[in-house]
Amino acid sequence: MKLNNKIQLFKVRNTPGISKKIEKVFRSGEITEGKYSRDFEDKLCNYFQNNNCVLVNSATSALTLAYRLIGLKKNDEVLVTPLTCMATNQPLNNIGVKLKFVDIDKNTGNISLNDLKKKISAKTRAISFVHWAGNPVDLIELKKITKKYKIPIIEDAAHSFGATLRNKKIGTFNNFTIFSFQAIKHITTGDGGMLICPNSIIANRARKLRWFGLNRNFKGNKWKQDIKESGYKFHMNNISSVIGIEQLKNIDKILSIHRKNATYYNNFISNKKIQLLKFNKEASYWIFSLLVDNKKKFISYLNKKNISCDEVHIRNDKYSVFKKFYNPNLKNMNYFEKHMVNIPVGWWLTKKEIKQITKVINKY
Repeated sequence: MKLNNKIQLFKVRNTPGISKKIEKVFRSGEITEGKYSRDFEDKLCNYFQNNNCVLVNSATSALTLAYRLIGLKKNDEVLVTPLTCMATNQPLNNIGVKLKFVDIDKNTGNISLNDLKKKISAKTRAISFVHWAGNPVDLIELKKITKKYKIPIIEDAAHSFGATLRNKKIGTFNNFTIFSFQAIKHITTGDGGMLICPNSIIANRARKLRWFGLNRNFKGNKWKQDIKESGYKFHMNNISSVIGIEQLKNIDKILSIHRKNATYYNNFISNKKIQLLKFNKEASYWIFSLLVDNKKKFISYLNKKNISCDEVHIRNDKYSVFKKFYNPNLKNMNYFEKHMVNIPVGWWLTKKEIKQITKVINKY
């Protein structure tokens, strides 16, 4: 059911019969990290064909872990994108690093590799960016750019579960890659996330750090282990995990609907006032971004037609916490800020609604 008959921009995906499975977890008396958490992590490792998946309680926790694992410290310089959720950059700000904002690609919204080439230097300690809307950054080209400097790459793939690049899943390029299982993502666990590490040594360290620095699988009294490295309480509980297990079963179908809807838009939105972004066909299309003339007017127009739309994320360098790193010379970001709007593209939309949205946009 749509709220007030409005076509929603986002919707929380429900799994039939999940309440009985959650009740079973409660009856077991084991509701924190345990059997289901291990099972969900194993299934994710199988999905990505990568045994270095580390399940956590949020994508922000995953990012915090990644930045810890690469050894960032105060005043280190990190190249970042301004067009992302603040969760990408706030853990960096909490460390006290120097954020160097890189402009975005005007055709995709992703970090501009051309601008990155100009800004990367011997001072750069890491590069962190989002795959905007689930549209993969060219990781092959990025590797060429960073090869000389041998610096870690952190992919924020919160929009990108199931996205591929050259038939290879995002999360399998030997970088630090984080995923989000927050309420409105392709997969939801209520809230949750995952970090994929470059190798097993780092992944095992991450698994300890997510639970105070202790080995959860230790035989005997877990609390009598020596803590050699102070960690966090970042683990995912069994309740969230059992939801994730059920959600993962239908992920291929969910992704296929997102891609089918996006393909329809790409084929049939024909308004000259609308600029479509250049999406890779392997994108996961968590959102569908448009560049429009007079954004405020366009949003009002769609709302009057009962179609939800939004910017979704605000450019990070405009927040007060990032004020000292603000760069007014990011020309493409400045343009996006004035023109970018996201329209519904997800699994909940009917064929009739996709056609209706397209028709309304073409009449704008």
